[in-house]
Amino acid sequence: MTRSTWPDSPDLPPLGDGRRALAVHQPHSVEDLCEVVRSEAEAGGAVYPQGGRTALDYGGTPARPGVAVDLTALKQVVDYPHADMTITVQGGLNVASLQSVLAEHHQRLLFDVPTADRATIGGALATGVFGPRRYGQGRPRDSIIGVSFVTSKGVEVKGGGRVVKNVAGYDFPKLLTGSLGTLGVITQATLKVRPKPGGSALIWLPVDEPTTLDANLASLDASSTRPVAVEFLNPSAAAIIGDALGLKGGSWTFVLGIEDDAASVDWQVEHFLSGKTSGVDVLRNDETPPLWSALTDFQAGPALLACTANLRPSRVAGFMAALDPERWAVQAHAGSGVVRMRARGDWNEDQAVEAVSAARAQAVRDSGALVVTCCPTAWKPRLRVWGDPRPDWALGKAVKQALDPIGLMNPGRFVGEA
Repeated sequence: MTRSTWPDSPDLPPLGDGRRALAVHQPHSVEDLCEVVRSEAEAGGAVYPQGGRTALDYGGTPARPGVAVDLTALKQVVDYPHADMTITVQGGLNVASLQSVLAEHHQRLLFDVPTADRATIGGALATGVFGPRRYGQGRPRDSIIGVSFVTSKGVEVKGGGRVVKNVAGYDFPKLLTGSLGTLGVITQATLKVRPKPGGSALIWLPVDEPTTLDANLASLDASSTRPVAVEFLNPSAAAIIGDALGLKGGSWTFVLGIEDDAASVDWQVEHFLSGKTSGVDVLRNDETPPLWSALTDFQAGPALLACTANLRPSRVAGFMAALDPERWAVQAHAGSGVVRMRARGDWNEDQAVEAVSAARAQAVRDSGALVVTCCPTAWKPRLRVWGDPRPDWALGKAVKQALDPIGLMNPGRFVGEA
């Protein structure tokens, strides 16, 4: 098998989009990883980093044959000064395992990761995933304060540090977050963590129409309520999430997540619900984890076609109202302006192109953007997974050229390459 030909043996590991790796390596040390990268660079191949393989089809199509690098053996907790509320771990550590370590000291990560039982912390950072708590606790890039990664030259580079106030040098931690493994292979990360809250509540509030979202957002802005999550579901998404948990699905649904000390949670729930009594469900404390998980994992649910739009929060209700609930199940992190769309039923390529183009055009008119996060490989060229070229793509390509001049790392996935 030459490096100019894609292998087709089902015994070889997948790279995503129907592509197979020439071989798979599972380094047990950073030195082993550096050697794999150097060897592949000398051979003119490509390196495709992998963790829990939860996002193999995300982004453009792999551009040329290469090797898969399985990082799951790099899974050590390097340093955990829990009193400082930071933790340093290797990139292959499973997110659920990391959460278990933190739970021993009644602490947790600040961002949600879907399919946490499979996802690795390096993969979560590389894809920049987040869930409903983004509104109150920020994105992964807000949690990471230090990172180590292997470059296309096969050397490990470190950026940031193990203390929150470290500001020296280039901001590699944030640069690597969301880079899809195209700038380097994340080997280690230092993250901020926080104590678990003393109380938790989720308010499930069915509403008559999407326009009520704006009134609820305005009410929150004018109140003393400080939620960590502000979610809005169209009828189809509410049915997917709510029916399995015994909650009323099939309606437009506003979901408010509150976490604080127990007395504060009780006060905020009572304050928000003042005058709202019909059809409201309030889950508290031990009742909340299943719904938190369902809200987080919605984006990873099965779908032939899935998209994510980024909008101003004031534009979310109108954007969602234009999407047919019979064709789309839609969840919005409404306080942050992020809308996740999962196609329902049967679609062909022409239907997908028409629907995605219309939704993207509306997002762009509202000063936003839309990317396709999942679709059949053959549809990617016409769907333009990253959208239409923008001026800032040139900056992204310049960074890619500076850190990976030979295009070794995850070629084809980067913005503008597909």
